[in-house]
Amino acid sequence: MRRVAASRVYINEKEFHNNHVVELFEHLVVNHYPLKGELPMTEWLGGTIIIRGREAYHTPLVLSPSELSTNDSSSNSDIQRL
Repeated sequence: MRRVAASRVYINEKEFHNNHVVELFEHLVVNHYPLKGELPMTEWLGGTIIIRGREAYHTPLVLSPSELSTNDSSSNSDIQRL
């Protein structure tokens, strides 16, 4: 299992959390929860993690709700699948 944390995690277009942890198993999201302190074996990615279905994507930018897009063909090459 891989555990990553970011400054902002979007669960959907309207729900996001600051300083949040996402747990992944074979690139699929299995859990997410608030980051309340330092966790061993957790990668701090910073920026934004976007959860879509059971997959997660990361960008080093902290996005606002208005910057989210449902279009996967975005020209932003900084977004990567986790």
